[in-house]
Amino acid sequence: MKKKIKVGIIGGGTIGSALAQAVVTTLKADAQLRFLCEKHKEKAAALQKKYRVHARLVSLIELVRRSDLIIEAASPKVAAQVIKLACKWNKKVLIMSVGGLLQPQVTELFKKNRVRIFCPSGAITGVDGVLAAANGRIRKVRLITRKPPEALMGAAYFLKKKFPALKKFSEERRIFCGTAAEAIENFPQNINVAAVLSLAGIGPERTRVEIWTSLAYKGNRHEILVEGDFGTFTTVTQNRPAPGNPKTSYLAILSAIATLKKAFASVRVGT
Repeated sequence: MKKKIKVGIIGGGTIGSALAQAVVTTLKADAQLRFLCEKHKEKAAALQKKYRVHARLVSLIELVRRSDLIIEAASPKVAAQVIKLACKWNKKVLIMSVGGLLQPQVTELFKKNRVRIFCPSGAITGVDGVLAAANGRIRKVRLITRKPPEALMGAAYFLKKKFPALKKFSEERRIFCGTAAEAIENFPQNINVAAVLSLAGIGPERTRVEIWTSLAYKGNRHEILVEGDFGTFTTVTQNRPAPGNPKTSYLAILSAIATLKKAFASVRVGT
């Protein structure tokens, strides 16, 4: 009998639940969901009941140590902890909170170890093009993100700055302009796509980010502009929210599932 990969999932929210479903359905011939790590026990219980799995609720350390493949769907802070532990035991990790990889001590750690990290492209398109272009010379990468106010409220950025008062429904306001590194620091839960784009291309210090908001925005929109020796390209992604979670783009979930399936696939399409 073929030995199945032991999977552990950290985080039982919208994305963690969707990836749990993929493991117990699409990938059931190759993988088995064995461990869960979730600080809200009721979420873990609901996930276990929904998918009829007997995955054990364990600590973060135990999950990383005992799993063959770890899926992080919690936060950048947790992602950084996971990578440190995964490097210790040379594990495979699918990271959703990609911003956690950009902490200097974490970056140096995974460069020196045999850990294998999978980063879904998330809620943006064009990452394959950026990866290809990076093998030549890229001169400019720019990300323009547009999100409704409710998707940005609560960000660390607004602990030191007042959230803009939008007087007209159609009014658009640029609330941030800077490097991807600055964007990730100030909007750790809101601009994960900037981290993905930085890793694929020219890094967080050279990747430029703008964040706009308006009461008229109905979803998250990401525009990417890239210039290099290859030429130029622009991608625009207008996201719809995930069912039951307006703060998560549905494409981010689908991208995570696609990355998970690619980790098990014989034929891997794309750059």
